[in-house]
Amino acid sequence: KNETFTNTPIIPSNKRNFDIVMFGSTGFTGKMACLYIAKTYGKQFRWAICGRRKDALEKVRNDILSKYTNLSIDDISIIIADCNDYSSLEQMVRSTKVVITTAGPFDKYGSSLVKCCAENGTHYCDITGETDWVRKMIDKYDEKAKETGARIVHFCGHDCIPWDLAVLECSNIMKEKGEKLIEVHCYDEICADASGGTFATIFHSLSNRVKYIAKLGYDPLLKTFPGELCDENGKNTSSFIINNQSFLGYSNEYKHYIGPFVMAMVMANCIRRSFALNKYSNKLKYKEAIVYPSFMAGIINIVGLMIFGAAVYIPILKYIFLKFGIIPSPGEGPSEKAMDKGFLKVIAFGYGDNGGKTKLEFYFPTDPGYRDTARMLVESGLVLALQIDKVTVGGGVYTPAACQGDLLTKRLIDTG
Repeated sequence: KNETFTNTPIIPSNKRNFDIVMFGSTGFTGKMACLYIAKTYGKQFRWAICGRRKDALEKVRNDILSKYTNLSIDDISIIIADCNDYSSLEQMVRSTKVVITTAGPFDKYGSSLVKCCAENGTHYCDITGETDWVRKMIDKYDEKAKETGARIVHFCGHDCIPWDLAVLECSNIMKEKGEKLIEVHCYDEICADASGGTFATIFHSLSNRVKYIAKLGYDPLLKTFPGELCDENGKNTSSFIINNQSFLGYSNEYKHYIGPFVMAMVMANCIRRSFALNKYSNKLKYKEAIVYPSFMAGIINIVGLMIFGAAVYIPILKYIFLKFGIIPSPGEGPSEKAMDKGFLKVIAFGYGDNGGKTKLEFYFPTDPGYRDTARMLVESGLVLALQIDKVTVGGGVYTPAACQGDLLTKRLIDTG
């Protein structure tokens, strides 16, 4: 059905009380985002924590104040808002320049907030990896966001900033060589554990998947700006080919054993969206693989993926895994010690249309799934809160590479 919107006047950004509101502040990653803001920025901008329960938010605030004594209770405002109470969302989004959110699964809890931000001209960043849901958001709210000036940016965490920005940088390097990027191979070296929220999102997304039929008449990820490489319906006419590693093998290019990365298709779809908007070239081939330290490590990983895949579709197996703590429950996540050992290295090989080659590395020296996802999310929001005059696109539904772009890359390098 067609969406209906309110025609409430947009509040100018300089009349809003906050630069950033952190929605979902009591969740595992949300708390980390709040702690990151407190530690890195303190009082440098106006921010608030937000969620459904006042007592839980007060506990988060008290935890922050106990760690960072330079802050006072007046420096961290509390806002009560619930995704099931649209009026509470309206009051919240109209009070801030930017909403950053960790409250997923987003297909279950996030759509109302995106709509509210789109119709109120409030910028928005999330950490979703739910590609089908992002398709819905583009189809439903891209035009409204263009009208109000709201930048709606999905994929602002581990899914999918490292890969999205790596491909953008490969394209930038090729432009400097006078070429266009036509192929990228990404190799992932990763050490990280998943949280209960991540598993809940995977179970929700895969076990309840229904193919979305877009009003646009084509894949919304391909919606682009008028002009070059755009047909009369707004669809990018370029060719995007995904060739992700599907089984255990050996890379002559990277000189390691490689295999399938469980989130590679999410990264590829984010890059598909960036490719459509940024128009890197008229064709791009994308390949991604996870790197194994040995052949046996690859065998063990693939067996584990098969077992986990079975749990997605066999309810009793999922129940057993949760019951006996084989996988964490929502709200639980890796320990501080485990996160200290975490890291992510993405090595990208880029190829141009005239034979040019480039190789680059993005390195994240701590847990990428939660601790650095919190950093990525906050920095994504800060580009929109503090550097909006340097953002080159107007309102719409974007990826990090298509909206914050090089501004975000610099912030991550500076803070990492």
